[in-house]
Amino acid sequence: MKNIKQLVLKLLHNPDSSVRRQAAEELALTDERAIYPLIKALRDENTAVQEAAAQALISIGSKDNFFLINPGEVVTYMVVPLLREEDVYLRNIAILIIKEVGHKAPEFLYKLLKDKDPDIRKFSLDLIADIKKGFDASKLIPLLKDPNGNVRAATAHAIGELGYRQAIPALIESLKDEEWVVFYVLQALAQLKAEEAADKIGELLLNTESILIKAEAIETLGKIGTEKVAEPLLKYFPVATKDEKQQIVKALIRIGIIPDGQDLKEEILSIFKEQEWDEKLIALKGIKLTNLIEAVPFIIEEAGGLDPSCFDYDEKIQALEETLLSINSEDELLSMIEKNKLKYRAKAFVIKVLGKLRSKKAVPILIKLLEDLKRDIRIASAKALGEIGSTEVIQPLIKKSIEDQDANVRKAAIEALGMIRASEAYEPLLNLLDREIYSDIIEVIVSALISINQEKFLENLKSYKREVKQALAGVIYSFDILNMLVQCEDKEVRKTALYALGRLATEQAISKILEFIKSDDKELKKVAILALGEANFCSDELFKCLKDEDAWIRYYTIKSISKACDPEVLLEKLTPLLDDPFPPVVIAAVEALSDISMPQVYDILASKKQHPDKEVREKIEEVLQKI
Repeated sequence: MKNIKQLVLKLLHNPDSSVRRQAAEELALTDERAIYPLIKALRDENTAVQEAAAQALISIGSKDNFFLINPGEVVTYMVVPLLREEDVYLRNIAILIIKEVGHKAPEFLYKLLKDKDPDIRKFSLDLIADIKKGFDASKLIPLLKDPNGNVRAATAHAIGELGYRQAIPALIESLKDEEWVVFYVLQALAQLKAEEAADKIGELLLNTESILIKAEAIETLGKIGTEKVAEPLLKYFPVATKDEKQQIVKALIRIGIIPDGQDLKEEILSIFKEQEWDEKLIALKGIKLTNLIEAVPFIIEEAGGLDPSCFDYDEKIQALEETLLSINSEDELLSMIEKNKLKYRAKAFVIKVLGKLRSKKAVPILIKLLEDLKRDIRIASAKALGEIGSTEVIQPLIKKSIEDQDANVRKAAIEALGMIRASEAYEPLLNLLDREIYSDIIEVIVSALISINQEKFLENLKSYKREVKQALAGVIYSFDILNMLVQCEDKEVRKTALYALGRLATEQAISKILEFIKSDDKELKKVAILALGEANFCSDELFKCLKDEDAWIRYYTIKSISKACDPEVLLEKLTPLLDDPFPPVVIAAVEALSDISMPQVYDILASKKQHPDKEVREKIEEVLQKI
């Protein structure tokens, strides 16, 4: 450690600001002897030096006690006088420092609560509210009677931040104070969930003329959030303004109480139609609580207007959908779709909800919509019919699965037939397998056939073409069937089935995969390695592959063990591969190590920054910046 005296001389007298800043940073590593010089450096003409001095004081004040000295107490004691400075910047620096170390010196802040200057008393209260830890909130209660309104308001705020429920009676008494103080008192009562204050807040609501206090009182009752607040809110409701009525309704909804005999439909609908999305969510809860059928058209309009490209589209659609599923919306949905005036997004949304409702009444309409000009409507109708599962939908769906020009529509119809498990669809779908060219649809057909009659489908397993066997491997969870496919003559089928064994991840499946780890066939060996990664299986057999002569075997092994092994094992096994002669292997090792939250990783990667390969250097640099 450098000599403290030399560092202090540099800090206070060197003409170069960068030298003074560096001296402040180095003094952060010293002891209490540096505190006074650093306090003086807070007045330095250079802001970088001031900030470095402030951070150094925080660092010293945050340390554990030196011999017979509490460094946090010393720093706080030395910084407190700066709260009286006229220079705003100095006062703010003092506040910043005390926020960080003041919990070690509560007595100094308690003394400030008795200071003659109200600004100092308020500073102390604000600091206690920010720090929280280590303070006795009971010492604050007398300040609710302070002659200065700002101090009384700060006291209420601090009591709320400290969660001191014993202060509730005193806070209730303070509801008689001036407007600005009452505002903070209400906020504190809300933080404390002060149910016992509900009646007094209700009286305040009825008697005050302040719009600000009325709004805050309603907000506070809502945040208290118990049945007891319903009565004062409803007592004020008849004389409330439109905006206040909405606030009251939102408060009641948050609590989950809509009292009998209260017609709040107009306010709930207004909130949903006029407010932002967070408020709409509250209205949706109210719609569910009141079974508000009148809201159905507005919910559908909202759903139809949502842009699917928005990041929160799915979340919003789900909330709207859940609301319709929670109320008696079926007849209203049917009426709207029969009128045929909905735009296609709204129509597709209604169709989806009718499917989830399993609406038998909707079946004739949805069968007609299978012929709609818009592809998305045909897809939505097929999916909905699958969920409803009525026998009368089977033939129309079979027809769609075979004849529709759009592959996605055919796929939806096939999935629906699988959901229904319609035996009549077995032969048409089996015949479709020979003609279908798209692999994803072949997979859907196979899934549907297994759902309808697995035993019958597997009887002719050997006769199916490669694409069908691969599709089967992709959807089946039977070891016996996958084991059969692994022994198939077609290598592509064997590879698909081998990888699927990793998805199965049973002891029997892993044992079979390990047989292929020793295979002379490089392609099968690579798939086996990846399958072990899918199974999250770490083993010595896998580690041996890190030394395989085939570079791509080493590469795929890294990918596999990064999924399967603990960080300590990864660090041990992958560090040597940073010197591998094949750059893709090194890059894979760097990527895998970057996901390990261990301090050694940075130093290990930093030591390889001068790697001879440009792409490796770039990858290391990218990862180091993220770490």
